[in-house]
Amino acid sequence: MRILLLERDQAEIQGIEWYLKNYFSSGMQFSGLTDVMELERMLNSFEPTILMLDVALVTVHVEKLLKNRLLHIICFTAQPFFQHAMKAISLQAKQLFVKPIPLEQLKSTLMTLPTPESTISFANQTQTDAQMYVDLFLNSPEIIHSTQSKFILIEPSNFDANLQLYHWLIQSPIFSELTAFPLQKRILCLISGQEQAQFGKNLRLVIQEWHMMTGEFLNIAIYDGMDATLRDMYTEAKQVLTQRFYKGYEHVFLTSESISLSHLDPLLTPEQQQLWITSLEEGNLSAVKQFLYKLSEPNRFYPQEEVRIHLTSVLAQIRRFMLKHHLQQQVKVEHHYRQLFSLILDEPILYTIVQEMIFFTQSVLTFAKSARMQQLTDYSELAIEQIEKLYSNSSLSLLLVAEKLRITPNYLSQLFSKRQGVTFKRYLQQYRVQQAEKMLLETDYPISEIAEMNGFVDSNYFIKVFREHTVLTPYKYRKTYQL
Repeated sequence: MRILLLERDQAEIQGIEWYLKNYFSSGMQFSGLTDVMELERMLNSFEPTILMLDVALVTVHVEKLLKNRLLHIICFTAQPFFQHAMKAISLQAKQLFVKPIPLEQLKSTLMTLPTPESTISFANQTQTDAQMYVDLFLNSPEIIHSTQSKFILIEPSNFDANLQLYHWLIQSPIFSELTAFPLQKRILCLISGQEQAQFGKNLRLVIQEWHMMTGEFLNIAIYDGMDATLRDMYTEAKQVLTQRFYKGYEHVFLTSESISLSHLDPLLTPEQQQLWITSLEEGNLSAVKQFLYKLSEPNRFYPQEEVRIHLTSVLAQIRRFMLKHHLQQQVKVEHHYRQLFSLILDEPILYTIVQEMIFFTQSVLTFAKSARMQQLTDYSELAIEQIEKLYSNSSLSLLLVAEKLRITPNYLSQLFSKRQGVTFKRYLQQYRVQQAEKMLLETDYPISEIAEMNGFVDSNYFIKVFREHTVLTPYKYRKTYQL
């Protein structure tokens, strides 16, 4: 890349030169001039690939000089007049900037311009690709010396943009000596002629500029081991890129800095299953977050496949909760559930999965709460139906009824008290006593049998409870009111 800048202000020239050289320290030559009369000489001697100039300096003579020249033109103007825009169009300028010059946009524009130095001929590129294919996939024994070429593997967040990334890289002026080989999801690169400090800086620049241009992200792996074959370098670099699952994008990884993995039981333990059941029933989102965030703690990593299976086990618990409350009938919830299932299997970033699971769980709890509010009377009435049906069973309890209704005892207890005004136990005693009253008046069964037929195993306890509700003992009640 050879840049020629025609600008009246020498200070402006120096500022732009410093800025561009700070980014394009290799493979870029820069020259500036303030006198338009020197333009023809510089075009012939310097042979720029890019000309930047103030449109106010463009005369008929300048237009003739630039006609039919193979170079990219970028124009500036101090005032956004229509005539200046038309002049930039007549020069076929790639861009027209209004002063003060937006240096970040100027840099991005320069990076999109292909240059002869960065454009490899088709024949040479085909030959290079063929050789790299042999070295990589057929495991050529040829050793690559790290002192001569630096090996990097670039992985985009959007695999569909891989070809676009490849073309951008080979045309970019960031690396003057770059050999690139596009794969299905990554781009393999060998880079020469770079000092270590500038090399790392340029890799960061690649990540930054790609994001500014496309809105997408990159990860880059650098092979920093001993001299090795291309295939061995690729294998190690590909492995270190799996850290994306834990750390996300916009990282430069070194193959020497691998991470250690801890074992994770893919399936939930009975204790963990109970934790999820309780948390969902009680609407305890904090417990849900605490559980999920443990999977993405810094400096603690688990094998990807184990994590994904573990999360599908969690999703199974959420699914049971959904079915219990008939939330699968909610189209929005069901659609979100299916999306989340696919996300757990395919999403490359763990943090994204965790956040989406928290959001989905919160949504499920909100829908469940709404469903419960609509069914408050139903659950209490269903519990009363169970009491009326099973009151003679001495083992009838809040726990038994809750199991039959598929809700937690704690939830049923709170719900029943709220809707009926008495506790479940008190209501059950009242109902048993009421049935006993009828039998005392309508039959001649012994009190012990009446007690047993109404769920009281102990006659003395029956007498005590009966007196609490009627003030009288069963014997006195029968004697007083039986006709």
